[in-house]
Amino acid sequence: MINQTKGAIALAAAMLLAPTGAMAIEPPMLVSGGQLDSAFPGADVYIGTPSSPAVPATPACAVAERYVALINAGKYAEVAALYADTATFLEPMRPTLRGRAEIDAFYTSRIGAMAPKIAATSYLGNDAECVVALALQTAIAGQQRWVMVSVDHFIIGADGKIASMTAYARPTRS
Repeated sequence: MINQTKGAIALAAAMLLAPTGAMAIEPPMLVSGGQLDSAFPGADVYIGTPSSPAVPATPACAVAERYVALINAGKYAEVAALYADTATFLEPMRPTLRGRAEIDAFYTSRIGAMAPKIAATSYLGNDAECVVALALQTAIAGQQRWVMVSVDHFIIGADGKIASMTAYARPTRS
């Protein structure tokens, strides 16, 4: 308790004594997957690798977990195969993709060219729906870091395939 109090007092003193116009260092913010690095106030950068969450034992979250694994394995045609033939893929800032042909082209061409590494930081779901928070590994200040990038909402049809997926992308920040 004494060390925590000393730390809090030191942090408060540093913030009060910071030169005018200097940015005070904030303590790390706790979010799903871990803590955000306060050295990057303009971006949502994790301190270290995000922790792996428990995945609900539901059909929808099993599909979402498979989605993350296939993206990381670079198996983009298999990612597209998770979708139903009449599926939709929605992103707020891009045109809606309709049907497997458009979805397949998106994953094999666009995502395949980027070869992203993603980490799920939380899952919440039931039999038919799963919401997953995702972080992306990217180069920041010359180091590979993890950044919060989106929350994806999967809706699974009776056939066990993705009927609709909406990716709520976080805005790009400096």
